[in-house]
Amino acid sequence: MRDLSRILFGNSELLYLILVSAIALLIVFLVFLLVPKKRKRRLKPKTSSLSFVRPSKRTGRMTRKDRYLLTSITVVYAVISFWHAGTFRFPVTTWQPSVTEGTQEAVFELQDETKFDAVYAIYGEGDNNSNPDTYQCGFHHMYVFGSGDGENWHTVCELNDGRIYRYMIQEGEWDFRYIKVVSSDKNDTLSEIALRSGDHFVNLTVKEDKYGAGDYPASLMTDEQNKIPLYPTYTDQGYFDEVYHPRNAWEIANGQRMYASVHPLLGTNLMALSIKIFGMSPLAWRLPGLITGVLMVPLMYMILHLMFEITLISFGGTVMLAFDFMHLTTSRIGTLEPFSVFSIMVMYLFMIRFYRSSFYDTSMKKLLVLLLLCGISMGLAIAVKWTACYSAVGLAILLFTNLFRRYYEYREAKKLLASDQELTPEERKEAEHITAVFTKSFFTVIAWCFLFFIFIPAVIYWLSYLPDHVWKDDTWSIANVWKQNVYMYQYHSTLEAEHPYQSSWYQWLFDLRPIWYYFGTEKEGVYNSISCFSNPLLTWVGTPCVLVSGLYSFKRKDENAWIAFSGFACALFPWILLVSRCVFAYHFYPSSIFMIMAVCFSADLLIKENRKAEKVFRIYLILYAVLFVIFLPVTAGFGTSLTYIHMLEWLKGWYFG
Repeated sequence: MRDLSRILFGNSELLYLILVSAIALLIVFLVFLLVPKKRKRRLKPKTSSLSFVRPSKRTGRMTRKDRYLLTSITVVYAVISFWHAGTFRFPVTTWQPSVTEGTQEAVFELQDETKFDAVYAIYGEGDNNSNPDTYQCGFHHMYVFGSGDGENWHTVCELNDGRIYRYMIQEGEWDFRYIKVVSSDKNDTLSEIALRSGDHFVNLTVKEDKYGAGDYPASLMTDEQNKIPLYPTYTDQGYFDEVYHPRNAWEIANGQRMYASVHPLLGTNLMALSIKIFGMSPLAWRLPGLITGVLMVPLMYMILHLMFEITLISFGGTVMLAFDFMHLTTSRIGTLEPFSVFSIMVMYLFMIRFYRSSFYDTSMKKLLVLLLLCGISMGLAIAVKWTACYSAVGLAILLFTNLFRRYYEYREAKKLLASDQELTPEERKEAEHITAVFTKSFFTVIAWCFLFFIFIPAVIYWLSYLPDHVWKDDTWSIANVWKQNVYMYQYHSTLEAEHPYQSSWYQWLFDLRPIWYYFGTEKEGVYNSISCFSNPLLTWVGTPCVLVSGLYSFKRKDENAWIAFSGFACALFPWILLVSRCVFAYHFYPSSIFMIMAVCFSADLLIKENRKAEKVFRIYLILYAVLFVIFLPVTAGFGTSLTYIHMLEWLKGWYFG
């Protein structure tokens, strides 16, 4: 079926995805069919007797149709996201030298056959706690020798400069009864070595091991032969930044001194928890990101429903997130972005609710709860990645926009009461209420914000380091956390690196330079490629829509336009004004969330002016989804042909393999 799918669509998994998604949607339909309908409760909108007062906006509950559409798109995205995302089979036990000086070797015997055509080797991290002066990790000029008699040895290959959690495969033609692995560096590690013969691996047993009774016997190199894939792909090994974050997560899960960390560690702790539960494997370290990526889909629907209260717009924006290339690709790799962007979305959900509320007609307790939840979410976001600080500025903009609006209403109410204008009893009562409560309410909000947005996030940030052994003295303290963050800042501010797939902010706006994550061969004629960039129909349409939202923010004082534009500006402008180091397409991820809001705002605007625009928006969403499906082989890594991969390289800066 995979071969048929690849021949028909250039995608080895598409037929399976269609089938599984159809079954999942059928189950969702039957569930909604069986669940009794609930009577919709209509909320009476809050009104004001004064023309200059903008009352709180009350958002009605989602309809049955909203819940059905939300569930359906979430389920379909979850199927695609989890499909071939990784495997739980992965060699974990790791050999390292038992001595810190000199050469150490081990001899293995081939049991059933002596011919082999490839040497497979993979390394993980060793026991860092065993040697405080260094880190046991990697191949450092390790040699593999072969012999027919155990006396005369010939070089088979050298193991050097590999990448952690990544298979090194060296092919040739050999015929030896004995294999000797030689290490001369105390930093060496080797998780597993295997010898391939055609379509299987030969049986290896330990023949000689001087340190076999120690903590790191040579048997650790060959005790997980059943976990070695014959043709390793991205599902079986790490790629791109998975040389960093899963490594840190493994260290946390195993109580190890950490190699290094240049980002806050809350997101890494989530990966460590998954590794602790499921063991060390590609799927284990990717699972938290996969789950978070799925949760972002209904969260997007909730935000858009809060802003627009229109089913088509809410569903359309959610489709745009679910079928955005970057959202899928970033959720399927063990990195920090899903946790950061999810937390940014949560903090905006609460701030938007506050932004649409007024303390003149809403209880202060309710408003403070919203701000508290927003502050907690902000603290979690920053404890994942510092880039959330950019979006935190957007929170402040919405907060003070609300307070300035309340001040304007207070000032106008004072003027009205001081004038000779004749007022109705309702108008006078409301104006007096505004002037009476403004000062106390205004400064109450300001005072609590110091707690919610400064103290609580700081506490969350500092406490997020508790499970981690970042320091050699293995102690947590406020001073040590501060030193660690000074080191992180110096690293990022002084980094002078270059990368062949780096890009600039203006390239993000038009999808001019994707970042290429992975390329491998699944089997003869079947290739896997993974690249990270936005759905072109998001950026090509979204960039002018951001400008439209900016125009309506300042010209019409439109609330939804201001949410989208200010959020986008705060997420993107620091990359233009402040960051001079090497950056990549995935740094646009937080900005893309607000670009989706801008597209939804523009669509809502057009539909209100001309109902025919609704049809155009539906066609746009269909094309958006079709493009997502077409590009799955180069965003999700599903098996395809080299011809199909090159066919998708539409622009000069697009390279997928």
